[in-house]
Amino acid sequence: MAGAWRRIGVMVATGCTLVGATACANPVGVDPAPSASEPVCAELLLELPDELGGQERRSTTSQASRAWGDPAIVLRCGVTPLGPTVEGCVTVASGDGTEVDWVVIEHEDHGSFTTYGRLPAVEVRIPSEYAGDQTIMTELSAVVADLPRDGDRACL
Repeated sequence: MAGAWRRIGVMVATGCTLVGATACANPVGVDPAPSASEPVCAELLLELPDELGGQERRSTTSQASRAWGDPAIVLRCGVTPLGPTVEGCVTVASGDGTEVDWVVIEHEDHGSFTTYGRLPAVEVRIPSEYAGDQTIMTELSAVVADLPRDGDRACL
């Protein structure tokens, strides 16, 4: 019987190697956003890429979230929309010319980007290790641009 378990373990280990290390890694712990159950969040998740900024997608522990790489780039759909703020706001244009406004907050070990003027709001946490990779926000903005606009709210 011990031999059977050993063979199963070898098959699982081999499968993980073939599929890729991230597929067999532990899920990324992500707190659910307050409005994660919004149907539009489910639609958004279906459109997100399997690879982002050269990083493979990983599983997460909550609804309406995605993660890529290690350390993980984390996206949460359904966060509380931001009101007027003095934090920096940038407009990111995707490859097809659509634009998305993001409020940016720099932290010691990551940058936090939250959509401004989109419902539901989306938050992206990008670890400092990926600083300077502009493709991450460009790729995400192309998908997030499909979310409904929140009136005429935009970066100034």
